[in-house]
Amino acid sequence: MRASPQDRHYLAVEADAFFERNHAQADPSVLRPHKRRIADQLAAAGVLRPRRMLEYGCGYGDLLHHFAASAGAECVGVEPSKRAIELGTQAYGASVRLVQGTLADNPVNADVASQRAFDLIVVDDVFCWVSRETLFQSIANVDDALADGGHLFIREFFPLANRRNRNHHVAEESVYCHKPAGPHAAIFTASGVYAVVWQQVTMDPADRWVESAGRDPFESRWSDTVLRKSSSDYWR
Repeated sequence: MRASPQDRHYLAVEADAFFERNHAQADPSVLRPHKRRIADQLAAAGVLRPRRMLEYGCGYGDLLHHFAASAGAECVGVEPSKRAIELGTQAYGASVRLVQGTLADNPVNADVASQRAFDLIVVDDVFCWVSRETLFQSIANVDDALADGGHLFIREFFPLANRRNRNHHVAEESVYCHKPAGPHAAIFTASGVYAVVWQQVTMDPADRWVESAGRDPFESRWSDTVLRKSSSDYWR
C-alpha cells in the first residue's frame, strides 16, 4: 500500500513519542474519559452491542476492551505506537487484538478476511493526522473493512475553513494536522453510501489556547459523528 513521509515518521518516531507524553503512566483498567464519552455517544446512536469492532489509532485499546467486556465483541485495533500495543497486550491479553500500522497501511486491511467484516469502526481524532498523500487510501480502507449496515464513528476537528497546523512536537519533520471544513465525515456522506444517524458538534474548552493566541476559535470546534453504511438505502 501507499506510504508517505508523514506516515513513516509516525510509525518510526512520533506515535511512540505521543504515547510517552500522554499515556506512559496510564491505568489500563480505567476507561479514559474521552473514550467513555465515545461509548456513551454510540449508545445514544443505538450502537450498543457490536459483533465485531475495529478501531484505527486505538492507543492501548481501552475502548476496544470496554466493548469486548461489556458486549462480548470481537475487537481489533490498528495503532502506530509499539509502546501502546505492548501496554494494551499486557493489560488485556487475548480479549483485544492489537496490530501496528497506519490507516493507509496495516495488516488488518491487507487480510482479505477483513473485507466487510466489522459492524463498528471507530476513528477517534486520527483523520487529521493522516498524510494528504494517503488520505483516500485511508478512507478506502475504512470502507473496505465496514460491513453493509455497519456504523462508523468519527471524531475530528470541524473548522469553518480548511486549516493545516504543524505538529509543534516535531522539529525535524514536516508533520501536519489537517482540519478540513468538510469535515472528513462529509467525504463518506458525499458517496451516497453513508448517512449521518447521530452527531454532536462542540467547542472544546481544552483548546482555548487557539483563541488566546489570536487564531480563529473555530479551529477548536469538534464533530463527533456516527454514520451508517448502506449500499442501497439512501437512493430514491
